[in-house]
Amino acid sequence: MNESAYIKALESTSRLSEPAIRNAIKSLTLPTGSRVLDVPCGTGTQMQWMLEAHPKIKITGFDIAQDHIKYSKEKLTKSGKIHSCKFITGDMKKFEFDNNTFDLVWCCDGLWPGSKEMGCPSEEPYSILKDMVRITKPGGKIAILFWTSQKLLPGYPFLEATLNATKSSIMAANPHISPQLHFMRAPAWLLKAGLENIQTQTFAADINTPLNDLEKVGLHFLFDMFWGRSENEVSKETWKKYKDITNPGSEEYILNQCGYAGLLTYTMFIGIVPN
Repeated sequence: MNESAYIKALESTSRLSEPAIRNAIKSLTLPTGSRVLDVPCGTGTQMQWMLEAHPKIKITGFDIAQDHIKYSKEKLTKSGKIHSCKFITGDMKKFEFDNNTFDLVWCCDGLWPGSKEMGCPSEEPYSILKDMVRITKPGGKIAILFWTSQKLLPGYPFLEATLNATKSSIMAANPHISPQLHFMRAPAWLLKAGLENIQTQTFAADINTPLNDLEKVGLHFLFDMFWGRSENEVSKETWKKYKDITNPGSEEYILNQCGYAGLLTYTMFIGIVPN
C-alpha cells in the first residue's frame, strides 16, 4: 500500500473508532497549560480531538513518517488549531526531548511489541516506556491505548469466530512471543517502567447504518487487515461465504443489509510518573 492510500485508510478507520477514542480523551484530566506528546501522531486526527476536548493545552505531534507530519500540519492548520501545535519527525525508540518535558504522553496503537518486519517499533515495550517516563514530569501521566476487540460481521457469528481463530487475523501476532508481551498485559509493562497508580479502562465505538462512503472504506480496510490473508486457514465454503458477504457486487453484501451494526473497543492503560 502506498503512503497516500495508507493515509486514506488511517482517516477512514479513525472515523469508525472516533467515539471510543474521543471518550478516552475526554476522561483525561489536563489542567490549563498542560504539555502533551502524541506519539505516533499519524494523520493528526487525535491531536485535533485532544484540542477540542482540552483547548487550553499545548500538543506536540511526533511521527517517524514525514508524510504523516506534513498531513497533520495541514489538517491542524485547516482546523484553526495550529497555534497550539508543534510537530517533530523522529523515531520513538529515541526521544530527543529534555527530562520532565510533558504532562501527558499519549500513545495510541503505537507500542505493539514485535518484529520490525511486522511494522512494530520494538521487540519489547520497556525501553520505549522508560524513555517516555524520562520525558514526563513527576506526577504526569503516560497513556497507552490498543485496539482490543471487534464485531464486524453481524448475523454471521460462526463465520466471524472461524476467521478470528486464524493466525492471520490476530493483529501484531507472533506465536513465539512471551505471554508477558501481549497488549492486555500492559499494566505490568507500566509497573516495570516505574509508573504508579495503574488504571485500565475500555471504551466502545458503535458502527451503525446508514454508512457513508468513508466508513465503508474503513470497514473494507479492516476486513482485509483482519481476514484478508486467511484463505489457506479455512475451508473453501467458509472463504466463499466471507468473500460473498464482503463483496459490494454481491446480493449478500453485508454493508447493504438493513440494520447493519458492529462495534470495536479500545483499552486505555494509564500510569503516573512518581514524584
